[in-house]
Amino acid sequence: MRLRPCYLALAFVPAVALAAPKAPKKPPKKPDAGEHDKDKDKDKDKDKEKDKDKEPAKAEPAKAEPEKAEKPDKEPGTTGKGGGAGGSGGGGAGGGDADPDRSAKADAPDVDQLRQEYLSLRDELFKSRARASAIASQLYSTRVQIKLTYTSGRYYTPSKSAIRLDGAGVFEDATGAIAGDDGVRFTGFVAPGKHTVTFRVEAAGKDDPTFASVTETQIVVQAVAGKDLIVAAKAHDSGDIASEWKRKEKGSYGLGIDVSVKAAARADDAPAGKGGKK
Repeated sequence: MRLRPCYLALAFVPAVALAAPKAPKKPPKKPDAGEHDKDKDKDKDKDKEKDKDKEPAKAEPAKAEPEKAEKPDKEPGTTGKGGGAGGSGGGGAGGGDADPDRSAKADAPDVDQLRQEYLSLRDELFKSRARASAIASQLYSTRVQIKLTYTSGRYYTPSKSAIRLDGAGVFEDATGAIAGDDGVRFTGFVAPGKHTVTFRVEAAGKDDPTFASVTETQIVVQAVAGKDLIVAAKAHDSGDIASEWKRKEKGSYGLGIDVSVKAAARADDAPAGKGGKK
């Protein structure tokens, strides 16, 4: 079989191309010496700047300022300008509390606490009186009973009544109880001898409360050793001014406190104290 000349030419073309020698590579261009020095200078400048940043900043000497006359920041009762006025408005005037109702509530007294304190003090007072009475019963041999009655309760209302024994309050009432019964208002022990008893009654007319009165009487009693001392007082107002003044423009007060005193044998037949009898 004979090959055609065209096929032979195509077969030899690749072989010739492969056999051809490669062109030599060009050597890399060397950097210019001047440019290399410039790069080095730039790197040195950058290093110097970094070193400066790391070094602590040196404090510049303060410039001498001319002396100025000292002035107060602000006068008493005034506020500064701008933001100063706003800052002093809340903290200076009301202590920083923007709610006046809350501060008023904080300053208001606690009624419940005061009531509890009053009840506690009253209980202590009653206990101390009971203890004093118990001690007195051991020291003294005379027991005293004091009564107080208001007999004009139909026309007058006793608004307040009180009894004092030797200057010490032993009874006080503001409910008008003395007009309801003639019960014993005080029982206690006293030393034999003289004692003072004071009765005080405040009353007002039922028809016209404008007409009010105060009656006070002080008496001296004698306590007998080993016996009970009974003191009975009856307060009254026999006047008619509260009912007659509107009709006749006249009237009267009939104020008085009648007191009866007596010594009686010990009701419970208790043994008497020193110098006493059964």
